[in-house]
Amino acid sequence: MDYIITLINSIVENETYSKWLFLGLAFLSAAALTISAEILFSNLFNPLKKQLNIISSNNKRPNDDEAKQQFDKTLESIEKYVTPHSIKEKHNTRQLLMHAGYEKESALTSFYAIKIILVIFALFGSLIVTRFFPELSSQKVIIYTVIAMGVATFLPNFVINRMAENRIKALKNAFPDALDLLVVSSEAGLGFLAALNRVAVEINSVSPSLSHELQLIGQKVRVGIPMPIALNQFVERTGLIELQGLISIISQSVKLGSSMGETLREYAEEFRDRRMQKAEEEAAKIGTKMIFPLVTCIWPGFFAVAVGPAIIKVLDMFAGK
Repeated sequence: MDYIITLINSIVENETYSKWLFLGLAFLSAAALTISAEILFSNLFNPLKKQLNIISSNNKRPNDDEAKQQFDKTLESIEKYVTPHSIKEKHNTRQLLMHAGYEKESALTSFYAIKIILVIFALFGSLIVTRFFPELSSQKVIIYTVIAMGVATFLPNFVINRMAENRIKALKNAFPDALDLLVVSSEAGLGFLAALNRVAVEINSVSPSLSHELQLIGQKVRVGIPMPIALNQFVERTGLIELQGLISIISQSVKLGSSMGETLREYAEEFRDRRMQKAEEEAAKIGTKMIFPLVTCIWPGFFAVAVGPAIIKVLDMFAGK
């Protein structure tokens, strides 16, 4: 407590104001903790909500399902407190989470809740760690604390961006193979939906993510969602914008009932060529990327082994003279 008051005093430079400011922060923290606990317990242990859950469900579910439902409802109750008010930011973050593979409605709330928890841990962690360095001034402690909180704020965004990029890349690499299987299945006499379900099963060993997305298309079509809408939702979930032209052709063929085997074959060849070109591009970059580890790691060791003994002998000769 004295340490925090000292930090505040270094900013306001008034001991009385520092104490009152500390008491105000302590009051706000206690109030926030009380409100959070009240929201949590009211959703977990409210008898009225428990009774409504029992009435709404025909059969009693296992305990883990009930706990999961309660957790989801708790996330829904705190959504307005942790998510931003900007609709555009929420949409962009939700889309990024979908590209990373998190499609549940509660994913957005969980993401921002994790960010808030990380910021709180960074705040108290940096204050605790700086206690072991008494030589640091109060200004430096505040700077390091702000930096730690900034890193904790942007770290989840960086991780989700990397996960989304890796998943989109994996889907791009696996899609030409799925398209080849779809061509074979369609030409074998299966309807488009049946061929799509068969491809989803067969491609599971190569790309479970793509298999899940294709199965999701079939499930949505079976519950009554039109095929064009289901395919457009597939593009939106996966982030494969280059499939938009293929989706339009497939939707048109499904409406007219025409054969799409030749069109799918051409698109499969095009995607296969793109994949090969991407691999060749990455291979061409290897030479440039190898310069940095060569210069920093390999060449110094090589010169130390090859030229080092000669330099030592020359120095010994000059020292002997």
